[in-house]
Amino acid sequence: MAEMDMGIAPKKKKKRKKKKQSLFMSIVTGLLPWKGDSVTEIFRKIIFLAALVILVVAVVVIAMNFLQYSELENDAAVGENGEKTATNAYLVELKNQTPTNEQIDQMPEGSINEKYAALYAANNDFIGWVSINGTNVDYPVMQTEDNDYYLHRDFDENYDFAGTIFTDYEGRIGPDEMPNNTILYGHNMLYKYQFSALSNYINNIDFLKMSPIVDFNTLYKDNKYKIFAVMKLNTAEEHGEVFDYTSHVYFNSQSEFFDFICEAMDRSIYETGVDIEYGDEILTLSTCDGSMGFDDARIVVMARKVRENESPEVDTDKIARKTSVKYFEAYYDVYGMTWTGRTWDVSLVRGLEEYLRENGLWDEPA
Repeated sequence: MAEMDMGIAPKKKKKRKKKKQSLFMSIVTGLLPWKGDSVTEIFRKIIFLAALVILVVAVVVIAMNFLQYSELENDAAVGENGEKTATNAYLVELKNQTPTNEQIDQMPEGSINEKYAALYAANNDFIGWVSINGTNVDYPVMQTEDNDYYLHRDFDENYDFAGTIFTDYEGRIGPDEMPNNTILYGHNMLYKYQFSALSNYINNIDFLKMSPIVDFNTLYKDNKYKIFAVMKLNTAEEHGEVFDYTSHVYFNSQSEFFDFICEAMDRSIYETGVDIEYGDEILTLSTCDGSMGFDDARIVVMARKVRENESPEVDTDKIARKTSVKYFEAYYDVYGMTWTGRTWDVSLVRGLEEYLRENGLWDEPA
């Protein structure tokens, strides 16, 4: 007879003790999808792991960049007064090196700037040197068949997040030719490297008065340019109308030139008093700008070449902030500003007033 039938209670089965997980296994099962997890728990773990991977990658990238900046600081050249400049000492040495006959012979036909022979011999992508007095902008300029190559490569073509200053691939630079609009691109780096100094033009009118000239010397000629426009621009249509300052390396007509200059002058933070006319060579310096909170924002500085027999001096007393600046919709939304119309002196652009009147555009800017 069974025990139940006899009125005797059944014996209780002993519970098996759960084997205690090690700390390592607890961490593993807590982080990784594991047998027995619900769909929600698996999804949560996957999201967490993805976020962890992104965080680790970000930390590694920041650490690598910090090490690169440290190397830049250590390799920076020392100036005549003992101050450090942002330019790599190795490049300064090449720039100041007395060229050999062999290096001079290697230079492209029509070159006259033998002072750059050692730089060209070290890398045939070298096209010139850009500098701005009163800043640490003092760098070699490269040119290749695309605008991505030197974005994250140094002068010796090794990976470098800071990249190298380069000019637009579409512009033909030679003994007797320059683009109508030579565009130089550079990163806006921490520690005041590359084109970070351009931010000072935005924030400080006295900086513009101190450094109103840009020097861009090529293998073929030494050139000085007077700054006529300083702009904050967007490059994404979602943030408003885009002024594509990179679209015109060459101007096909005077009207195309006038339209381009009007856009630049309307968007310039300053009126500089520098005149400009069709046929003048333009130099455009471009860098990114994170200060406005838009990933697509740019700081753009435009200058026109000093003409033959013209004084390279700028009357800095004429430099003034404009009362009306053309920005873009997202900027207006954030800062509550509006463009009230064209206030700068159109007579600074020779022939522009006639062009605007003839085409019915004189009253349109507002």
